Amino acid sequence: MQITQKVDSITSFLSLVFNRESPEHIRCYRGQSSKSWVLKPSVMRGLRKDAEKQIFSELMTEAPGEFSGDRLMFEKLVRAQHYGLPTRLLDVSLNPLVALYFACDEIEHHETDGVVQLLDFAEERVRFADSDTVSLICNLARLSDSEKNAISNFIKNNKPFDESVKDEFRKLEAMKRLTQFIRAEKPYFTDSANHLDLLKYFFVHPAKNNRRVIAQSGAFVAAGLLKYEAAGTNGKGFALSKIIIPASAKKTILEQLDVLNINSRTMFPEVEFASRYIKQKWEMRENS
Repeated sequence: MQITQKVDSITSFLSLVFNRESPEHIRCYRGQSSKSWVLKPSVMRGLRKDAEKQIFSELMTEAPGEFSGDRLMFEKLVRAQHYGLPTRLLDVSLNPLVALYFACDEIEHHETDGVVQLLDFAEERVRFADSDTVSLICNLARLSDSEKNAISNFIKNNKPFDESVKDEFRKLEAMKRLTQFIRAEKPYFTDSANHLDLLKYFFVHPAKNNRRVIAQSGAFVAAGLLKYEAAGTNGKGFALSKIIIPASAKKTILEQLDVLNINSRTMFPEVEFASRYIKQKWEMRENS
């Protein structure tokens, strides 16, 4: 069930967070500048056919050295996303104040109500970065849209999924390609993929080897062949609730967060963001 409440300060926000019923296993947070935006990863928003496969391949060609230390496809997608490339991973944070910052930060949306989404995951839907399930989902980014559709349609059209059907599933050309990509990062990987994992949401703990992930207490939601319709409803893998941030409160909340040292300088550890923060702090204000 989705529950929606409204706040106008850090104090009222934290009061709601602390008074929420404890999650079954883990709770994460996602801040969005507009309450009307759909809960959906960037690669599923307004891109052309086969964009996911092409944009990733192009970035790997343009900047291979940036990703040379990333062994897992999940790690590559995390880094690509932080460079601004749309991916199938949905950014979340384990720190509610980080999500609050992202709900308020974008100046171009200061006239729009923001939202902090609270996502509660059960234990069986939590994975770590090196999970085979995560590799299965993330390597979908290497397949064409037609290959992903072939996998999705086979699963939907073959129920129940008995052993003979599973064997046929593994023999799909698209599944063979997917397995090859996974074996490139995990030579021990077998072709015993659980087809149901491709139709579930998972919370993923990333490795602490990315400065921005560390700064933002970051984590990710991964979903294979789902389109994020009705995400957060019963049976979808996590419970969803929302805290609305009125447009009129965003400026005040950002000032309060800055007192707690939550700002662009700390959220984005790269030097250009520190420079921008320092510049803005010393700019002359009108009517001051």
